[in-house]
Amino acid sequence: MIALRSELPLKGDTSSRFVVWLVMVLVFMASIALTTNAYIGALLFHWNQSVTGTLTIQIPVMLDAKDPASTATTERVLDVLNRHPAVERATAVPREKVTELLKPWFGAGEAVADLPLPVLVDVRLSTSEPSAINAVSNSVQSTAPGAVIDDHRAWLNRVIGLAEGLGAIAITAMALVTIALGLTIVFATRASLAEFAQVIDVLHVVGAKDGYIAGQFARRALVQSLIGGGAGLLLYAPTLGFIAWLASRIEPGILPDISFPASHWVVLAALPFLAGLIATITANVTVRRALSAKV
Repeated sequence: MIALRSELPLKGDTSSRFVVWLVMVLVFMASIALTTNAYIGALLFHWNQSVTGTLTIQIPVMLDAKDPASTATTERVLDVLNRHPAVERATAVPREKVTELLKPWFGAGEAVADLPLPVLVDVRLSTSEPSAINAVSNSVQSTAPGAVIDDHRAWLNRVIGLAEGLGAIAITAMALVTIALGLTIVFATRASLAEFAQVIDVLHVVGAKDGYIAGQFARRALVQSLIGGGAGLLLYAPTLGFIAWLASRIEPGILPDISFPASHWVVLAALPFLAGLIATITANVTVRRALSAKV
């Protein structure tokens, strides 16, 4: 039980400000780590939904996509694909859409319109089995030997590997933040015990139990953690807004629009209370062990 009264002058403790500032930094770091991990997960889910069971085929052209030879090659490839049992749908991407996709990198000038851009064929497969992908690729290569088949799963697997590594780093950061919070409370509590050793001895003389004294330190740790955690979230809010502003300046189409679920914000809001719980338990256990060791 956390006592409501306090005979210890803990408000004037020299470690109080240090704990509040450090908890603020730790909660801020934890918020950033959680958001980074959630964004990476949402980004991978979006990409996975977009590329699963799809292929993009590039049919190179010599001068112009409207050249009869290029048109005939494209029609043959589309005919082969639409008759293939593993293909659900195959359509040629309009040149205007290809030019639109290149705008973020090359702009919208005449130079892009005059480029001999390859003909893109968007293929939706009825299955994502590797054998089906290989069969479709072989059919396209036999029809148009110069065609390039992009299996989006190949690059997505590499991105997934990178994301898993970043996710592991975020989890490690969260673990380190938790350990740092616990160690901070331990050292701050021990410093307070040494500072108020005489007052604690007097309380023991008048009949105060170890649990009563530990409860006062635990309450102080709880208040400090809640104040520091709240300040950490206040610092996180403008930081997230600044990052979102930077992302909004990127050309549309490069980054997908990602929205976090309500559970993410609930977890963020709970961080100060989680920090307070860890601090309360740590302070209580630290004081009880220190006082029992003196007996």
